[in-house]
Amino acid sequence: MNLLADLSWYDIQEYLTGEDRLILPLGAVEEHGPHLGVGTDFIEAEAIALGVGKATDVMIAPTLNYGMSLSQMGFAGTISLRPATLTDVLEDILHSLHQHGFRRILIVNGHGGNTASIASAVQTAAMDLPGLQVKNFQWWTDEEAYRVIIETLGEQTGSHASLGETAFMLAVRPQAVKMGRLTGRDAPVLPSRELTTVQNFAKLYPDGIMGLNPAKATKEAGEALLKKCIEICAKELKQWQ
Repeated sequence: MNLLADLSWYDIQEYLTGEDRLILPLGAVEEHGPHLGVGTDFIEAEAIALGVGKATDVMIAPTLNYGMSLSQMGFAGTISLRPATLTDVLEDILHSLHQHGFRRILIVNGHGGNTASIASAVQTAAMDLPGLQVKNFQWWTDEEAYRVIIETLGEQTGSHASLGETAFMLAVRPQAVKMGRLTGRDAPVLPSRELTTVQNFAKLYPDGIMGLNPAKATKEAGEALLKKCIEICAKELKQWQ
């Protein structure tokens, strides 16, 4: 497996003589209810990236663990970057990669709060970096991937620390899951024009879970979801001209 962190500059230069693709996992450190570890988002993104790298031999960059999680700052352990900070960090990463010869970057994003900064960074970087191409995979917004959770667990309205993420973590990091702490409470995400911020998030979701009670999540569903995510991303890379 081509892990950039394990390779010397000489090895990376040799890789770049015949390849310009790279996988960049991106996550966050934030609360995920009383039952999941705060590293859930980057753990899941990294698990997908490692699986895709193994399937395709495309190089994998070190995971960017921190993301934009300001709305969850009311919960202990959340560590957030400001949106502008994350945008700047991503721009700098893209500039560095481009300088060395990477042109096609697949971001595997594990946190919805990062999406706006990813889009902003890519748009800005593309103005200065000829040939740059970036794709962004998010398993919970990918219809094909999320269908696995719907078909196995029946979830229709999960958003954060709900059935999908709990199943995923049972598959990839079971020691960071404490199902006994669940209360059985559903927290439906209702349509609203009000933006979710640190001022209202904890009031709306006092235990940090958004969506259906995740008590029915299973390791088997998480394994099926991970397999599907790897399959989708590997196909995307192989067909990327």
